[in-house]
Amino acid sequence: MSRLGSLLRIVILFIIWGGLGQAVFAQENLRKPATLDLSTWEPSVGIVGLDGEWDLYWNELNPEHLNRLKEEPLKVRVPSIWSRASVENKELPNVGFATYRIRILLPDYQDPPPLSLYIRGVATSYRLWINGELLAENGTVGNSFETMVPYNLPKVITFVPKPGHNELVMQVSNFVQRKGGIWEPIQLGSTEQIGQERLLNFASEAFIIGCLLIMGIYHLGLYAGRKKDLSSLYFGSLCLAVAVRTSVLGEAVLLYLIPSFSWEWAVKLEYASIFIGMHMIALFICREYTKKYGLIVKLSMVIHACLLLLVMVTPARIYTQLMLPYQLLVMVPVLLILLVGFLRVSMKRRIDFIFNMTGFIFFAASIIGDILFYNHLIPNGGFTPYGLLILLFSQSIHLSLKFSQTAQRAERLSVELKAANGTLEQKIQERTIELRRSNEELKRVNEQLFRDEQFRRQLLSDISHELGTPITAIRGLSMAMADGFVAEDYTRYATRIYERTKLLERLIDDLVELTKLETEQIQFEFQKVDVVSFFHHLYSCYEMDMLERAARFTWKAPSDTELDDKGRPLAHVDTLRMEQVIANILANAKKFIPDEGKIEMKLEIRERDLLVQEAVISITNNGPMIPEKELDAIFERFYRSPESKQAMEGSGLGLSISKEIIRYHGGNIQAKNIEGKGCCIYFAIPVWFEREEAKAER
Repeated sequence: MSRLGSLLRIVILFIIWGGLGQAVFAQENLRKPATLDLSTWEPSVGIVGLDGEWDLYWNELNPEHLNRLKEEPLKVRVPSIWSRASVENKELPNVGFATYRIRILLPDYQDPPPLSLYIRGVATSYRLWINGELLAENGTVGNSFETMVPYNLPKVITFVPKPGHNELVMQVSNFVQRKGGIWEPIQLGSTEQIGQERLLNFASEAFIIGCLLIMGIYHLGLYAGRKKDLSSLYFGSLCLAVAVRTSVLGEAVLLYLIPSFSWEWAVKLEYASIFIGMHMIALFICREYTKKYGLIVKLSMVIHACLLLLVMVTPARIYTQLMLPYQLLVMVPVLLILLVGFLRVSMKRRIDFIFNMTGFIFFAASIIGDILFYNHLIPNGGFTPYGLLILLFSQSIHLSLKFSQTAQRAERLSVELKAANGTLEQKIQERTIELRRSNEELKRVNEQLFRDEQFRRQLLSDISHELGTPITAIRGLSMAMADGFVAEDYTRYATRIYERTKLLERLIDDLVELTKLETEQIQFEFQKVDVVSFFHHLYSCYEMDMLERAARFTWKAPSDTELDDKGRPLAHVDTLRMEQVIANILANAKKFIPDEGKIEMKLEIRERDLLVQEAVISITNNGPMIPEKELDAIFERFYRSPESKQAMEGSGLGLSISKEIIRYHGGNIQAKNIEGKGCCIYFAIPVWFEREEAKAER
């Protein structure tokens, strides 16, 4: 029993001694400076990363007296963000300032060659010393938000090392975003190797940005040419969004081209391009492949609009905190749902299924890879631009196959249609068409008979109403001559009878024409005319006639210079009927102007509404004005002004006929008084514009 007790005491003492030894060893290891042994490395072998364990002095910015500090340094992994390290089992915050230090053991060269460091991802400002010499700065390092200035531009730092140990010290501060520290590898190599590495990275990113910009502008051009092709709008916007994001990440091409560009705005562009690009992906997939995810698109629009507003109005230290929740709760679920829906639809299109599946899987994988990289779960990133290029290639194949299928389908349908012409089904179809035509013809005949009956009744009513006056006058004059009341001057009475018969003939002709117009029994022969040239021709035709009474007959129209931007105004016009309208209006103007009066014929182009343009032709004379209450009445049957009834002869149907002709042309006619000028009758007809080069091409 005593032996067993002695043995237990020996074991306990051995365990205590071992634990104390490990504690002493661990304490000595903490005090030992972090060292990276590159004593066997040759620069000619290639670039090496300074990955490993570094000393970190938290909340310290004093590189000249690191050995005098009382606080022991923390041992942290580089690359990593501050929150991956801990003090007393508590994670370090990503907001603060610190000093990194590492000793690099290089070969004992007698004459060491120059070396270069390639530094990219340090959040978010730093100062670098090598062997006690300050060699690089990015932004302004500070111990508070007010004293630091953020900036993150990749840099190449060249130095001449010492044989053996070389000390690298870097101050880092971050008060402006969600991650802090050295979060991308620092590379060491010869000056030539690092220069080539930087040049290759920059050139590849510039090439990717150029490709995305070209494709984006190309697809937006397709949309501009065909507004219904919304897929081109969405895909072009996606390309531009990824191009903008690529320009401010990695080699920061945009900051290199514009060094004064604000870091805050660069981060805003990065986050805004993510939100816009993600929404464009949802719109593109739903538009091109499936219509079943309208709710997802609406939710995406609301969420991304709110996020964009937040990015625009808040600083980076606020909205960058939302990236991880956004990726987990919005980006990944929406992307997976759309990808599953896309694959379901694509599997039905067996010809291009492989290409579509490959492109979208690569693109989705590249997005997920970048999510993991920017959350420091994998060492490398920047895959999204390359994934998008693969997607572009797959979609070009998809569109080519789509066009090919359309052409083949058209050819097949053409062959089938030719084969079906001799079948019984085609004969039945022809008989059905003939029956339909017969029914339509019967309907047309019935409508024509109805209009003829209307025409007959209206004509009889008008004849009985209006022909009484001239017939009574003719009867009275002829009876006076027959009864011998007229002893002499038979010529004057015969002339009066002749004038009444002419008036009667004209009245009958106008009544017949007006009734046909109102009952739609007149066929119009429309043709396309240049309205400026056409109405100017009519002006020229009636110029001499108007100048018999008028002192001035003028013409006004838009000049060729004014029409160059839009092209020539064209309209469908029955030229003979339209000349009849102009002749009626000019005849009225000629009647009512005073001696040596003025008549103006004017053409203007104006917008009827957002979709319709119209030509307005007005004829103004300086005769007496029409009472306001009679402005609408002058276009009614048999209307004549008091002056006309006292001094002028006419049927009173000219303006009524003109009104119906203009109605057939899809326009309207009105009258108005112009103070100081006289009476104006004007009408408007719809027009469209066509450029001269378009005519030449046709």
